Amino acid sequence: MLLQFRSATRGWIATIIIGLVGLATVLFLIPSGGLSFDANSYVAQVGDAKITPPQLTRELELTLRSERANGNNITQQEAVDAGAHRQILERMIARHAMYAFADRIGISASDAQLADFIRQIPSTRNAVTGNFDEASYNAFLQEFRYSREEFERDTRHDLTTQMLMQSMLGGVRAPSSYGALLHTFTTEQRTISIAEAPVSAVGAIPPPNEAQLQAFWEDNQQNLRVPEFRALTLVYARPSDFMARVQVPEARLREEFDARAASLTQPERRSYVRIAAANEAQANDAAARLNRGESAASVASALGLQTTRGDNQSRAEVPDSAVAAAVFSAQVRGPAVVARGSLSPFVVVKVESSTPAVTPNFSAYRQQIFDALAGDEAAELLNAAISGFEDARAAGATIPEAARQHGLPVVTFAAVSEGGLNQQGQPIEALAGLEDVLVTAFQTPEGEASDFIPAADGADVIVSVDRVIPETVRPLEEVRTELVQAWIGRERARRLTELGEEIATAVRGGQSLAAAARAHGGRVAVASSPINRVGARNLPAPGLAGQIFAARQGDVVSGMRADGGAVYVAVVEAIAAPDLAQQPQAVEAARTYAERPCVREALQQGAPPFCGLISSTADAFQDQVIERANPRRNEQLLERVYPSSNASSEDAQ
Repeated sequence: MLLQFRSATRGWIATIIIGLVGLATVLFLIPSGGLSFDANSYVAQVGDAKITPPQLTRELELTLRSERANGNNITQQEAVDAGAHRQILERMIARHAMYAFADRIGISASDAQLADFIRQIPSTRNAVTGNFDEASYNAFLQEFRYSREEFERDTRHDLTTQMLMQSMLGGVRAPSSYGALLHTFTTEQRTISIAEAPVSAVGAIPPPNEAQLQAFWEDNQQNLRVPEFRALTLVYARPSDFMARVQVPEARLREEFDARAASLTQPERRSYVRIAAANEAQANDAAARLNRGESAASVASALGLQTTRGDNQSRAEVPDSAVAAAVFSAQVRGPAVVARGSLSPFVVVKVESSTPAVTPNFSAYRQQIFDALAGDEAAELLNAAISGFEDARAAGATIPEAARQHGLPVVTFAAVSEGGLNQQGQPIEALAGLEDVLVTAFQTPEGEASDFIPAADGADVIVSVDRVIPETVRPLEEVRTELVQAWIGRERARRLTELGEEIATAVRGGQSLAAAARAHGGRVAVASSPINRVGARNLPAPGLAGQIFAARQGDVVSGMRADGGAVYVAVVEAIAAPDLAQQPQAVEAARTYAERPCVREALQQGAPPFCGLISSTADAFQDQVIERANPRRNEQLLERVYPSSNASSEDAQ
C-alpha cells in the first residue's frame, strides 16, 4: 500500500483531482509570503509561495488519516520511509506553479464558479434542508482552521487550474500512427507451442544443513523483524464520565425552560403568492382576477406584472414588513388582499396555506434542557478533576494513582505497536480512532507522559509510556520450521527454473520441443496454437505472456507457474500482424482510444499499459510550468524534519 503514495501523486490529473477533492473535504492551506527564502523556515518556495514544515506535516497527516479511514493503517514514519512526504511536497509545488502561471496569463475562475463549487461541498449544506447554509459553511471552515478568505482563494486557484488544463488540452489529437500502433499491439497474433515440466521432475529437495539454514536466517532478518512495542497507560478526560454525578433540580429545569420559551416557540408559517403593481388600479384589477379563479402566473402575464411566492415563511421571514402584515392578516384561502408595500407601491397577496404556531411544552424539552445544563456542570466537574489530577502528579503521585483519585478513567495496554496492534498482530479495538495518540506515544520517551491530546467524541487523552519493548528479530529456533520450508521452496524454484532453461537450451540447439521436454521429464501441453495478448494473460506462468510477445519468431522462452508447481517453455513459431490497410475503421477507433485521459483498463482489454496522449501532453505542459517557476527545495531542512528510520539504521551499523 505504500507504493500507492508513489503512483498516486504524479501528473496533472492527480494534481487537479486531489486538489479539488481536498478542497471539498480536507484541503490543505498553503499561504503565500514574502520574497526572501529563509532556509530555517521553508522546505520549498515557488515564486512568492512558501511551504513550511508544519504545512507539509499537516498535509501528510491528512493524507494518512484518509488512508486509515480506507483501512490502510500506515504510520507517519512508514510514510516518510517510503518517501510519501516528498511526493506530497512535489504535488504542492506543482499546484503553486500552476497557480502562478494562471495568474501571470490572466486566467481566473469567476465568483459564480467559486460560489457554485462551495455550495456543492456536503459539509456546507444544512443537514435538514440540504441547502447551502452559512452556519454550516462557517463550521466547516472552523473545523479545518481556515479563514473564509484563505479557503476561497485556494479554491479559486484550483478551479482556475482545472479551466486552464481543459482549455490547453481541448484540441489535442492523436496522430493516425498512434492508432496503427495501438491496433497492431492489441490484435497481433502469435503461434506458439508450450512444454510443461512438473515440479516432480526436479526430484525431492533435502532439508538444509545447519550452515545453510543459519545463512538463510541471516539473509531474511528483515522479514523476521518484530517491531517495537510499548506498554501504555491512557487517561481519559471526558465530560460524559461525570454526567452521572450531576443533579439538576426540577425548579432549575423549569426556570431554564421559561427563559428559553420565546426562542423555542415555533411561529405561524404561511405560503402565499404576491403580485407587485405600479398603481392601485392595477392592484385592484389583479386582485379581482385572482378572486375570479385565474392563476397568479396568468394574471401577472396579462397585466405585465411580476409575481413571487413565499413558501412556508414566518412573519419575520417575509422581506417587506408591509407585505408581512398583509400576509398574516389575510384569510387563509380567502380573497386576495391589496396593500401598500415598502419596496413596491402596491402588492396583491393571496394566502394559500398556513401552519399554526406551536407553543413549546415543558415535557417535550425537559430532557434537552437537562442535557444542556448537566453537560455544563459535568464540564465544570471535569475541569476540577483535571486540576486535581495535575496537582496530585505534581505532589508525586503516579499517573494511574492521580487519575483514579479524581475520577478520570484509566486504561492500560501491555504491548502496543505503532500501528495499534497487539503482539499477536491483531488490532486493539480500544485504540481505534486514536491514531494521533499512538503517534504521540511513539514520540514520547520511556517513563514520560504526554499532555492532553484531543481525541474522538470530545475526549482528551494523556498517554504515558510505561515501558519500551525494543524491536527484535525472531530467533532462529523460534522460526526453524518455517525457515526450513521456505528454504526448500526457494531451492525447488531455483532447480525448476534451471530445468526450464535446460529445455530451452536444448531446443535452441536444434532438438524438437517434444524431445527436449521428454528428456527432462516433461511433455508438450500446447501444440502450434495461435494466441493474442488477451489470451496470453490466461497462461499459468505470470511472466510468460510478456516474454512471448517480446520475442522474435523462433525464440524460446520459459517461465514458472504461479504456484511453483511446474515450469513452462514456449517456442514462438510464427507472428501474424494485422493488415492495417484493410482495417481503417479499427485503426481510427484505436487512435481515438489513445486520446483518453488515462488507459487504466488497458491490460484488461489487451491494450498497452500506458496513459493516453492527453495525459502525456498534460504532464509535459505541467513539467514546463514547474521548471519555469524555478522552485527551490531546502533538502537539509527536509531531511532534518523528516528523518528516515532506514538512514538511522544504516548510521547505527
